Amino acid sequence: MISAYDYVVIAFYVGFMLCLGVVFRGLSKNTSDYFRCGGSMPWWITGSSAWLVTFSAWTFVGAASEVYRSGLKVLLLFYAAIPALIVVAWITAVRFRRMRVVTWMEAVRERFGPVSEQFYTWIKVPVELMKAGIGLMTIAVFMAAVFNVPINWVIVILGLTITIVAYAGGAFAVLASDFVQMLLVMTITLLAVILTLAQPEIGGLGGLIEKVDAQNPGHFQWWLNFRPAILLGWGFAFTCVKFTELNSMEYSTMYLMPKSEPHARRMVAIPLIGGIVGPLLWVLPPLAATVMFPDLAAVFPNLSKPTEGAFVAVALKVMPIGLIGLLLCAMFGATLTQMDAAVNKYVGVFVRSFYLPVVRPDAPEKHLLAVGKLCTLGFGVLIIVLGIVINTYRSTDVFTLLNQLMVSVGLPLTVPVFLGLFYLRTPGWSAWGTALAGFAFSAWANFIFKAQMAAPDFLARLPDAARAVLGNPEKALSAAERSDLLLVVTALGTLAVTLAVFFVSALFFDRPAAAPDRARAERFFTHLRTPLRPKEDAAMSDEPVYRMLGALCMVYGAFVLLLMLIPNGLVGRLCFLFVGGVIGGSGAVLYLIANKKRAQAALEAAPAP
Repeated sequence: MISAYDYVVIAFYVGFMLCLGVVFRGLSKNTSDYFRCGGSMPWWITGSSAWLVTFSAWTFVGAASEVYRSGLKVLLLFYAAIPALIVVAWITAVRFRRMRVVTWMEAVRERFGPVSEQFYTWIKVPVELMKAGIGLMTIAVFMAAVFNVPINWVIVILGLTITIVAYAGGAFAVLASDFVQMLLVMTITLLAVILTLAQPEIGGLGGLIEKVDAQNPGHFQWWLNFRPAILLGWGFAFTCVKFTELNSMEYSTMYLMPKSEPHARRMVAIPLIGGIVGPLLWVLPPLAATVMFPDLAAVFPNLSKPTEGAFVAVALKVMPIGLIGLLLCAMFGATLTQMDAAVNKYVGVFVRSFYLPVVRPDAPEKHLLAVGKLCTLGFGVLIIVLGIVINTYRSTDVFTLLNQLMVSVGLPLTVPVFLGLFYLRTPGWSAWGTALAGFAFSAWANFIFKAQMAAPDFLARLPDAARAVLGNPEKALSAAERSDLLLVVTALGTLAVTLAVFFVSALFFDRPAAAPDRARAERFFTHLRTPLRPKEDAAMSDEPVYRMLGALCMVYGAFVLLLMLIPNGLVGRLCFLFVGGVIGGSGAVLYLIANKKRAQAALEAAPAP
């Protein structure tokens, strides 16, 4: 249960996050610093952020709910990103860094022109603010149920904390918080798994597999609950979606921050390794919840979707006093990572791609920096309002809501900025024209096809070939299968339509009217083929980042070590020793590296004898 010590842990964490903005506020001198850290970051900090931004409280809430209901099927979603990340490391990371822009939307302008830039700005910014609102709502709904407090107050408090961090420190504070979050998420997740498997009613990993298989055989034998064709299509659809997403211009934001091309390529190692190992750990507690808590509605009567409490129900049972507070901090931190990255990223898009070219083309950097900070506050308020509204009117679980939003709205916008990074011969209108075609198909899927699936004779009306692929024509589709089939049709159909429209537009590339498009696209691809010169690499030293981040990690690690004084048994005290030791030890290493960097810089600056 939640104790007074947990409240102290959470209060300290919130205060610590707020301090990050204050500590890093002096590093941002212009919009390049504020939105991409001046392109001066070492690979390990940008890699940590690139991995952490791929999940949020959704991992502990939405994905845990899907594991509780359907078993290890969710691994298809997690591992869909692995092929995409391999290509990022091999090819795309360097292309991202060579775009020589401050925000990814400026790359859209360089490749497709100002009309496409405005089209994307006015659609993408609201969509991403909505996604951030869903993320905020996700963690707030759960925390409100755990602490038995009004959800709207939780949304407001958490939203304000995130906004202040992003406002004060910009991208520097965002990356610093991401690194601390990564250490906290890793250590807490590992402890949750170890403590869960040690429970007598679980009996280790072998016992867990045996008990889950006995009670819910479909959790491991997926074909018992899902038609194989739908399951394979679901996994293939996510693989295609992730491949286009992670190799698109939009995903370049983190790769604009590393200090050089080698650092951009090296940073992929963290999300790649984390994406392989992490899911194997995250699925175990919600799997154990199927054994320990067969009726989650009785555990969380205030949750509208009780299965979303699977992960934390187990944690509340197995974790010692005070450690559940750290888990909630990790959940909040993962959400904070996604939200503050969204705020910083899309404030940058708004300022550089709308305010600068449309409202104030002659604005100096100092003015743009001030506007960026004001927009950060405004976007933060919008996300809080959206979180409250979405929670009031949502009718589906977080897992389904986010996935369908990603393929219905995100995918039509992603395909052009993915293909446009690798294929030159399309006119400027190919971006917005392709996106509109994708929107048309996803609208058909979500309104017409979805209604058709709800009909009792849906399977009977399908062509014989389609029924043969789906199998079991005498058995109606379950609600879960209908949801998955909708996603498959939306994703693969949108991909087919957008690919066709994009490449058909190439027929217009050589026409006289497309001459400006050809010149602009050729200039953009010339940049992609040209390695960065030394003066285009890091413009500032990363020594202050090592020093400040090292000091902050040591402070937070020391606080966690003090929690060993909480009256727990030996196991509880060792848990705090492990978490505090990892975070504090990492800080000490960073601080020592900073001292070496400072000494080396002083040596190089000293006059020759």
